Amino acid sequence: MKKIRRILALVLALIALASFAACGSKDVLAGKWKGELGADGTVTWEFDGKGKCKMQNEFTTQSGEYSINGNEVTITLELWDEPNVYTFSVDGDKLTMDDTDPLGLSGTYAKQ
Repeated sequence: MKKIRRILALVLALIALASFAACGSKDVLAGKWKGELGADGTVTWEFDGKGKCKMQNEFTTQSGEYSINGNEVTITLELWDEPNVYTFSVDGDKLTMDDTDPLGLSGTYAKQ
């Protein structure tokens, strides 16, 4: 009976460990990304992997917050009146961000 309890306890511990590992999804945006975006020149995004971000271009540097939901990232920067939602994809060291807002920040960025 003790052997069965030990095996059952081990199995339950392994299931709990697997559950915790599945919950920890990696933030694919974490890091620094740079892109050449026409009129906005060089735009750099920095995502800290914990919900904070910074955007810098030739005109301004702004801090803000972001959250990821599937293939969408919602970004709020300090000078923006409201959040902006981007559809994004990451392919290796290339980030593509698209939105319908005319801010000019849609484009392709390279991981730095």
